Amino acid sequence: MTFKNHVEEVLKDEISKTIRQQGYILETEFCTKICEKYSFALYTVRSMLRRIYPEMALIKRRMSDELKRFYGLTIKGCPIVYMPDK
Repeated sequence: MTFKNHVEEVLKDEISKTIRQQGYILETEFCTKICEKYSFALYTVRSMLRRIYPEMALIKRRMSDELKRFYGLTIKGCPIVYMPDK
């Protein structure tokens, strides 16, 4: 198994768990959590996430004020969010 495959497996597993729990993934929060938990570099996690989200049937978008209200979030700005493509 290569390092690239290892990172991909870890991300797919963690993405699936997070999506089941909350229905979405905030890119910055998720990447930081993975970096701390598995000691990966931030650029490694972000680049792999951007590579695998289409094959996991996720869409990437900016979170609007409307979406933040729907999910009950009090985050400043418009963070990047990944959510299932339904």
